[in-house]
Amino acid sequence: MRVLPCVFLALGLLGLSGCDKAKEGFSEGFDTAFRASFRESFIGSCVKSAGERGNKSEEERKKLCTCAADSVMKDTSVADLQDQEKVGARIGPIIQQCLKQP
Repeated sequence: MRVLPCVFLALGLLGLSGCDKAKEGFSEGFDTAFRASFRESFIGSCVKSAGERGNKSEEERKKLCTCAADSVMKDTSVADLQDQEKVGARIGPIIQQCLKQP
């Protein structure tokens, strides 16, 4: 009789470990999707904003904004990318660095 509860306990623990893996997979999927969306949105907004304020060609603006997006995203967590103040505080020096690139 004691074997049956132990079997259910073991199956329950095995099931819970599967939930952790599913949760981890969901989290990784969310992060990947968020990063792709962030990059696309960032580049689009940047190109539009740079076009309203400058005299660079569309190609030059896209190159600059892609550099900035990739630099902002490098070594930055999704949580930090979601914080507009943190991103905004970093963007000025990043843009200046990207402007120096050929």
